[in-house]
Amino acid sequence: LDKTSRAGLTGLSRVLTLRTAIEPTEPIGVDPESDELAFFAILYWPISANQSDLSDRALANIDRFMKNGGTIVFDTRDQQEVEFDPLSADQGLAQSGPGARRLAQILQGLDIPPLVSVPEDHVLTKAFYLLHDFPGRWSGGTVWVERHAGGTNDGVSSIIIGANDWASAWAVDDNGRPISAVVPGGAR
Repeated sequence: LDKTSRAGLTGLSRVLTLRTAIEPTEPIGVDPESDELAFFAILYWPISANQSDLSDRALANIDRFMKNGGTIVFDTRDQQEVEFDPLSADQGLAQSGPGARRLAQILQGLDIPPLVSVPEDHVLTKAFYLLHDFPGRWSGGTVWVERHAGGTNDGVSSIIIGANDWASAWAVDDNGRPISAVVPGGAR
């Protein structure tokens, strides 16, 4: 999972460097238990169904990061395993797979704002070539953001949750070739 995330973020960095004025540094892994998160604007966090619980200290660091303007993109990577779960509907996860259910368990100790599917007027739909869908390795599914992104982060959500396995779609080898197939086909 860590290797795929690194390859995905490296692939994304290459594309950003080629197509935008952004010149990202090499992606690095962080440990919310021990690393200072204030140095980062955005974190990509792939979820594994068997991921361990977070300590109180890690939860406090994540909570502080999000409340002070940081954004975490949680990728449950389980779009192909989605099933309807009406018991999770009040948490914004009515259609969830094992990764989404595990994320809900992990984040129980955090003050997570109410979530909604990305509205048409959200900043995510106005950036990056006017995206209206957010495919990764898997297409479809819902991307969740906080209901009312506050002024803390210039209207950008502090939390983004999706299930499309974005890092696998972005992942490239040393020669820039895709590592994983995207479904339903086509890297474009």
